[in-house]
Amino acid sequence: MNEFLIVFALAIGLGWPLGRYLAAVMRGAPMRVDRLFGWIEKPIYKLIGTDPSRGMTWRGYAKAFALSNLVLGPIVWVQFMTQAWLPLNPDGIPNMRWDLALHTMVSFLTNTNQQHYSGQAQLSYLSQVVGIVGLQVVTPMMGLAMVVATLRALFGGRQEMERAVADAAHAGHAAEHVDRDVGNYWADVVRATFRFMLPLCLVWSLLLTSQGVPATLAGGPTVAPLDVSAEVKEQKIPLGPVAPMVAIKQLGTNGGGWYGPNSSVPLENPTPFSNLLETLAIILIPV
Repeated sequence: MNEFLIVFALAIGLGWPLGRYLAAVMRGAPMRVDRLFGWIEKPIYKLIGTDPSRGMTWRGYAKAFALSNLVLGPIVWVQFMTQAWLPLNPDGIPNMRWDLALHTMVSFLTNTNQQHYSGQAQLSYLSQVVGIVGLQVVTPMMGLAMVVATLRALFGGRQEMERAVADAAHAGHAAEHVDRDVGNYWADVVRATFRFMLPLCLVWSLLLTSQGVPATLAGGPTVAPLDVSAEVKEQKIPLGPVAPMVAIKQLGTNGGGWYGPNSSVPLENPTPFSNLLETLAIILIPV
């Protein structure tokens, strides 16, 4: 019971300031951290070819959302099917079958996170870190962007929310005759990813690593089993950059851990404090 109360107290205590910070990030107003994150975001906007200050109608926002899915999906699908020929594969994991790769890509792209594979045996480090973790980071922020855009539309558009409305009836009447500015999809996703989700994942990754969750690019060691009667001469211990995946898996309320059984494996969840961190992470952002 005490552990239950501690988790909820921490979630409420941390959720309030995080919620205020996230609201400021999604509002797009000038922030003190603009100088810190601006050098990362500006090249991305230039690469995408978008002006973050330029709003979109709901149609433009929806098209941008669909385009991002159409671009990310095939890239991750191909990566899974060619992972044996790509770097960061110290354990020699073979290519994934096209149908399983397609199912895995669609599952994580839609944030469904259904796991029909065992990560430590069927995905290379590159596929885990870039394919799975990449989608686990981006897709919750894509969903958040869509929710925020919907709220903006319901409240009359971004411009209506930013100015004081003297005549509510007149403003409501005018909003029906113009396309409402629901924000910039690319700016919403980029800002939420780099200013909110990734820093939070970094903190959680470091805390989990301090508890013994693996965070390495080296191949797993081969050891001799203690039980001689098992008639197994050696066993491979799968390692890898596990902590970053566990962090975003929990914070983004995602499925798909590094290991097949997820956080029931001691390597993903080795101590009582790591268990508290992972439990807290699941409810932190929703709170």
